[in-house]
Amino acid sequence: MTPPVIAPPPQTPAVALDIPPQAEPAMPVPPPGIATAPICPRSAPAAPVPAAGPGGEITLMMPDGALVPPGPARPRVIVPGQGGPGQGGPGQGGPGEGGAGFASAEGTKVNRLPQVGSAPQGSSVPPSGAPVTPFVTDPAPQPAPEATGPALTRFGAAFVEKPGKPYVTVLLVDVGTTAGGLDAQTIAALGSWVTVVLDPSAPGVTEAAATYRAAGLEVAMLAGPLPAGAVAQDVEVALAAWQRAVPQAVALVEPETPVLQGKAPLLAQAEKALAAEGMAYVTQPGGIGARATKDVPRAGIFRVLDARRDKAAVITRTLGRAGFEAARDGATVVMLSAWPESVAGLTAWAAEEGATYNLAPLSALIGAQKTK
Repeated sequence: MTPPVIAPPPQTPAVALDIPPQAEPAMPVPPPGIATAPICPRSAPAAPVPAAGPGGEITLMMPDGALVPPGPARPRVIVPGQGGPGQGGPGQGGPGEGGAGFASAEGTKVNRLPQVGSAPQGSSVPPSGAPVTPFVTDPAPQPAPEATGPALTRFGAAFVEKPGKPYVTVLLVDVGTTAGGLDAQTIAALGSWVTVVLDPSAPGVTEAAATYRAAGLEVAMLAGPLPAGAVAQDVEVALAAWQRAVPQAVALVEPETPVLQGKAPLLAQAEKALAAEGMAYVTQPGGIGARATKDVPRAGIFRVLDARRDKAAVITRTLGRAGFEAARDGATVVMLSAWPESVAGLTAWAAEEGATYNLAPLSALIGAQKTK
């Protein structure tokens, strides 16, 4: 019978402490002056391995066991603030180099970190205390000096002629939103083929004129009332005020009830001022005016289309008759106000028949007449 195996009792922490630890096997130590290193794959150069040489010196060995011969080629230790060979010691600069520091290390580029009071390399920022010159990456566009010449040329809207087609010019009076007319932005959206006529006495007229000019449309000023018994000097003063209110106007337009038309002394004075500015003069139909001077171009309105605040369909039919006049005479000028229904009739006619004509601003029509 096999005797039973009695397991030893488990060791308690106290018993375990009574067992002295076993000594580890001794590691082989190379003889003095020789140090070995494990052979590594030569996929990349390895740094030299230092070993203790005779007399406590350090002998450099490569991982393959080759010794690095002693001599002047040993690496130098560079201390910040200390010069290199032939330069001053710690805290001293070499000749002409006050404290060169790392500048003596071969194959290095130093002083690349920003210093207080100096600009980083490659930066356009000047050192502290140096004058600063502003650098503008995208300068704001400066408006070119305004060209000289007549207002019809300087302030006329751009136009491309369709050869062989008659001209139709629309003078659209901005009556203002307070009176029920369309606003300036809506009128400007019609395009540069419309010449906008502005009342110089209307509130906000200068701002409205700027809106039209910015949108590429040309503007004209409506002649305003003159004092009773007006003389030539009154006309001169009035014209100056109208031009201040509607700058860059290309023409003076008579209202439905003319102001200067048929009054030779007053018109003569007005034409002197218009000639000086290079502006045109536009008359109402049926009036008898003084003869225009050679320096003041003139255009006559064929008809005011919405004198009775007609509906859009009536405006469209009347424009059809104006087109017939243009085909017969080569050009015609019509006038209407910027009531919503009037503009609706105008746009409907332009969409249907506009390709048949040169829908031209006033300045283009006058320019075409001069060439004939």
